[in-house]
Amino acid sequence: MAFWAWLLVCTLLPISGAWLPVPLAIALLLGIVLAIRSRSLPDLQLIWPLFAFYALHLVGMAWTTDIDFGLFDLQIKLGLVLLPFAVWPLVQRVPDLLHKSMVAFSLGMVVAMILGFSKAWNCYTDSGLFNCFSQSTFSFDLHPSYTSWYGCWIIAYWGYRLLHGEVTGFPRWLTVAFSVVTFLWITMLASKSGIIGLGLVLVFLCYVVVMRIKGRTRSILLGTALALVGGAVWLQGPLVKARMASGVNAIKNAFAGDPAMYTSTDGSDMRTVVWLCSIERLQQEPFGAGTGDIKHALMDCYRSRGAVEAEKRNLNSHGQFLQGGVALGWPGLIVALLIFIWPCYLAWRRKDLLLVVFAMLFVVNAAVESVLEVQAGVVFFGALLGLLQRVRPLRSDLIDRQPVSA
Repeated sequence: MAFWAWLLVCTLLPISGAWLPVPLAIALLLGIVLAIRSRSLPDLQLIWPLFAFYALHLVGMAWTTDIDFGLFDLQIKLGLVLLPFAVWPLVQRVPDLLHKSMVAFSLGMVVAMILGFSKAWNCYTDSGLFNCFSQSTFSFDLHPSYTSWYGCWIIAYWGYRLLHGEVTGFPRWLTVAFSVVTFLWITMLASKSGIIGLGLVLVFLCYVVVMRIKGRTRSILLGTALALVGGAVWLQGPLVKARMASGVNAIKNAFAGDPAMYTSTDGSDMRTVVWLCSIERLQQEPFGAGTGDIKHALMDCYRSRGAVEAEKRNLNSHGQFLQGGVALGWPGLIVALLIFIWPCYLAWRRKDLLLVVFAMLFVVNAAVESVLEVQAGVVFFGALLGLLQRVRPLRSDLIDRQPVSA
C-alpha cells in the first residue's frame, strides 16, 4: 500500500500541486508507520543538513512576530524532514525503488506535457500568437522554473541509464525519444535556470561518455563536447537569447546603480532588486528577521527603495540561500549552503555521480528561486534525496563496461 501511494505521489508531482496533498499525506503516514516498525534509521550522514535547516527555522520562531506565517512556513518545510524517513523503509524493501519512482515520475511528466500543450494550443487558437508555446503558457500548472528543474533531472537520470545499458522494460528508442522531447520542452519553457541546468546535464552526460575512453583522446573529446554544449545552449533560439540577455542587462544595471530598475516591470530587473534588498537585510540583521517575518522585512526595503512592482507582487528573496539569510541571518545562509555543499562532498566520497548532478541542479535553481518555500520544491528535493539514500553509487571510473581504447 505504501509503495503504491508513493508511486502515485511521484506521478502527480510534475502535473499539479493541487492534486498532491491527499496522496502525499497517505504516503507519508504509511511510510512513517513502516519506518517505526522497522526500527531502522535512514541515511543520516546524507540528510542531516535538512534537519539542521528545519531546526533553525524552529529556533527562528523565538524572535518572529508573524506567528501565523511562521507556522505556515514550518508546515511547508516539514516535508524535508518527513520525506526521507517515509521513503527509507521502501528503499530497504523495494528493489530498485529509484528506477520505479522515476518511471512513475516520467509518466507524470508526459501527462504534464500533454496538458501544457493543450493549454498552449487553446491560447494559440484564441490569439494566433506563437508565444503561447513558451514560458508559463506552455507549463500546465507549475512555474516553468520547477517544470524545467524536473525535466533536467529526468534527462540526467535516463541519459545515465541509457549510457550504462540499464534501461529495462522499455525500448531504448522510446527512452531516447522521451529525453529529446523533454529537452525541447525545457527549451520552449525558456526558464533561465532551466537553460543553465540543461547545459549542466549535457556536460554531465558528455563526461559520462568521454570517461569510457582512455588516453589523450579523452581530453580532446571532453573539450570538444564542452564546446558543442556551450554552442548548443547559446543557439537555442531568439527567445532563450532574449531571456538570458535580460538577466545580464539587469546585473549590469545593478552594478551601475541605475535607479530605473526599481520601477521596472521586467522580471530580471525585479529579481535583481529583490536580491539587493535581501543582501541589505542580511547586513542589517545578522541573525535574521525571524522565520515568519521575512516578507515584512523585504516589504520595508521595497517601500524604502520605491520598488513598487516588487512590493505589489509581494516577492520573496528569489533565491533559497538569500531567503535563509533574510529569515535567519548568517546561520540561515550557512545552513542553506550546507544543503548543497554536503551532498556534493558526500557524493564525491561515495563516487555517486547521480547525487552530484542532483545537488548541482539544486544549486542552479536555489540560486534564483526560493525552492524550499513551496510544495513543488520541498517535495521534489526531499523525495529525491530520500530515494538517493544508499542507492548503488555511480562510480567515477564510471561505466563498468570494457573501455574503448584510443
